[in-house]
Amino acid sequence: MTQGPRESVLQRRLTLSELLDVPTFTEVVKGFVELYKIGIKVFDEKGGKLADIKIGNGDFCGYVFSFPEGRSRCTKQVGRVKDGPLAPTQGARLPLLDDSAPIKGLVTSPCFTGLRYLLLPITFEGDVLGRVVFGPFLPAEQKGFPESLTEVSAQLEIGRAQELVEKVRRAPESTVARVMVHFAQVLDTLVAQGQRTLLTSQLHIEATLVQNRELEDRAQKLSEMNVKLKELDRLKSAFLATVSHELRTPLTSIIGYSEMLAEGLAGPMSQEQNEYVRTIMDKGETLLKLISSILDISQIEAGRVRLNFEPSDIIEVVQSSVSSVKPQAQKKGITLDVQLPKEPVNAACDRDRLRQVVVNLLANAVKFTPTNGKITVILTPVSAQDDLGKKGYRISVEDSGIGIPKDQQEKIFQSFYQVDSSSTREFGGAGLGLAIVKSFVEGHGGVVKVVSAPGQGARFIAVLPEKPATPQVQIAPPVQPTPVANDRF
Repeated sequence: MTQGPRESVLQRRLTLSELLDVPTFTEVVKGFVELYKIGIKVFDEKGGKLADIKIGNGDFCGYVFSFPEGRSRCTKQVGRVKDGPLAPTQGARLPLLDDSAPIKGLVTSPCFTGLRYLLLPITFEGDVLGRVVFGPFLPAEQKGFPESLTEVSAQLEIGRAQELVEKVRRAPESTVARVMVHFAQVLDTLVAQGQRTLLTSQLHIEATLVQNRELEDRAQKLSEMNVKLKELDRLKSAFLATVSHELRTPLTSIIGYSEMLAEGLAGPMSQEQNEYVRTIMDKGETLLKLISSILDISQIEAGRVRLNFEPSDIIEVVQSSVSSVKPQAQKKGITLDVQLPKEPVNAACDRDRLRQVVVNLLANAVKFTPTNGKITVILTPVSAQDDLGKKGYRISVEDSGIGIPKDQQEKIFQSFYQVDSSSTREFGGAGLGLAIVKSFVEGHGGVVKVVSAPGQGARFIAVLPEKPATPQVQIAPPVQPTPVANDRF
């Protein structure tokens, strides 16, 4: 069942128990009783007892209560004092005061025993919150007992009653009334202070609840938006995968027919025509690589890529990767320095994915290394790796290129991130190579990091375990950037 809005403390009527700190208030009542030797009772509007401090009258009232008629009359008197109207009716009257000015709401309720009670309403901001009962006390002017007491029982001993009633405080009714007014002033102060404290605390709680509801609403909206974004991301990945797949088929045909034309299978061509055809081949292969990268990253984001680990010769993987990028390096006059260990490096890995990691790092280095530069590839033997906390190996690709600013080094592994995102940027690419590298390396249970500075080249290091944790690992999607921006690939 849905609950409606919580009623504000400013809208509801406050109770006396809410406005008073009952333990502290009880100590105040005890202080008045000990000082003036008159019992005090405080009730809330519904008759709930907040304080009840008796003094002196217990033995006398207990003696009267021991008689059946006394018990009946005492019960009736208690009911009148506790729940009766705060008005001069039902046996109550206005108090006897020294001056003629009445005290608003104060009434006297005489008891059949000759004792008396003073009743005063507790009001705050026009609302009656309860009542204060002073007494019983014995009026100073009273001599002997009234007939209403002697009628209780023939067995009632007046001498015994007189002995017991001497323990009850005897005072003029006007004096007790002044004490009661003083107590009422203290009570008003406590109630006012209690209201301020209550309002402060309750309004703070209400403000916190409102903020919590707003946060819950925002969280719900964010959750709904997140679901929509995930669906849009899934549709985007599916769209990229479909488009990339459909583009690869005709592009492969274009490259294939261009190769046949370049080799003269369709007849002789002029030198100029041959150059045009080879340009078509080069651009087609570049486009095919881009489409393949988009397809890879879309499959990774869709969670469709799984790594299949098997024992592999890591030296052979590195050599094969270097061979695939050697033609591009030779075109730019770049020196490739490959440093391999003398002993075999055997480890479990997904051979094709690991080869793609090395090829991407090498192609990235070739692209950002100027003409006649140098690229160094280093494979280490299997040994303890602090980055992994287990045995593994490292593949390092270092270039003498333009370098990467330190504030960009974490971002370059995000999909589609480009350090230079302007339309006039010098280096092409979609910003996917390093995102794929990171996903595949982490899929092996490894880590990839970069050490670089502007103008001082860059060194990418892939640290991989000798034995990945599981034989099959589903690749987690790479981190997505907020705006467009480039890895170095």
